[in-house]
Amino acid sequence: MNLPIIRCCTGPSDGVFNHHACPNHQLVMDSIPADAHTREVFYVGGEYVDDGTGNETVYGQVYVEHLVPVRKPLQKYPIIFIPGSSRTGIDFLTTPANNDNNTNSPTQQSWSSHFLSLSHELYLIDPPFRGRSPWHPPTHLSSSSSPSPYLTFGAAPLQKAWATPPSSTQWPDSPPAGKGSPAFDHVMRSTHPQLANLAEEQSVAQKSLAALLDKIGKPAILLAHSMGCKIAWLLADARPGLVRAIVAVEPAGPAFQMRGMGGLRKEPTVFGLTEVRLGFEPAVGEGGEGLRRRLVKPGEEGLLECWLQDDGEAGEVRKLVNLRRVEVLVVTGEGSPHRGYDWGTVEFLRQAGVEGVEHLVLRGEAGGVLGRGGGGNGHMMMLERNRGRIGEVLGDWVGRRE
Repeated sequence: MNLPIIRCCTGPSDGVFNHHACPNHQLVMDSIPADAHTREVFYVGGEYVDDGTGNETVYGQVYVEHLVPVRKPLQKYPIIFIPGSSRTGIDFLTTPANNDNNTNSPTQQSWSSHFLSLSHELYLIDPPFRGRSPWHPPTHLSSSSSPSPYLTFGAAPLQKAWATPPSSTQWPDSPPAGKGSPAFDHVMRSTHPQLANLAEEQSVAQKSLAALLDKIGKPAILLAHSMGCKIAWLLADARPGLVRAIVAVEPAGPAFQMRGMGGLRKEPTVFGLTEVRLGFEPAVGEGGEGLRRRLVKPGEEGLLECWLQDDGEAGEVRKLVNLRRVEVLVVTGEGSPHRGYDWGTVEFLRQAGVEGVEHLVLRGEAGGVLGRGGGGNGHMMMLERNRGRIGEVLGDWVGRRE
């Protein structure tokens, strides 16, 4: 990027410089792009382990990209971006190449650019064993094949895993297409293998990102997507005093029986939202013992039944005591399969005593939060045509937490 060079006033002879007295100061500031920032990268967390040859290596460290806006003052709360399954922090930095060829437009900005323009300090991470966060043999990795992203991002009506098939209209490839179409290829080329053992990945991520929060040293807002939301719940559980709020974009769920590309997954989510034990009160067993559940019908036609805690005759459920004061915004695309079951995640959190839980369905047209021409978003909304407008909506919600 070539920036204009505008000379500001030279400081006075006494060495005390008052930039407000400089006639060019505002011109200098106006010439700086709204999302201009400085950048540093570092690794955090991990522990030394025996590598099997008598030497030691670091296991479980996390790559962090730290972006600091040039424009001051900074907002009170930094934002930590946590990507979803097989994804990295790049999802929040860049966009498919054919998105209207206008990434400088506010409606086309990446989410990182938007939040930088609001003067938020950002931390973008690659989860453990993925992307620039090293993996270690004999760690077993799994990868996404093309049918899975095809159904998620490009051709939602083909998927039969929800009650009322949604209509995804914001995906950049129009009509939705598979390999060979620019946006689909962008997603596939940026897909990474990830740890096959979800419990291990979540446990290591919780420890390493708790170390990141400790390093930051003040409360932050977590903006997590999909499977990344499991890490966000665990991180807030481990460091409740350092998590101001969570923006959960289509969180992996619903509780107890997660839905994937082929419908319900065979393995239950024994701790409700995560494969690693959360801080329930009364406490639950190592295998989720004591966490009873029941199937509940939705209050809206076209949605799916979801599992909640079974309050039994006594009307008592176990509470997520460490998340109680953490504000949560669950965001759901109107054209996504999550439209059918994110309500179950919202109600599980409320039932477990999380006090400030909101559910935002990104509807368009009259009365919808996105307005006319909006709506129709799928699971990868941060890459879709109206990503900038969604960034504005999320930025407004985050701004009200300042």
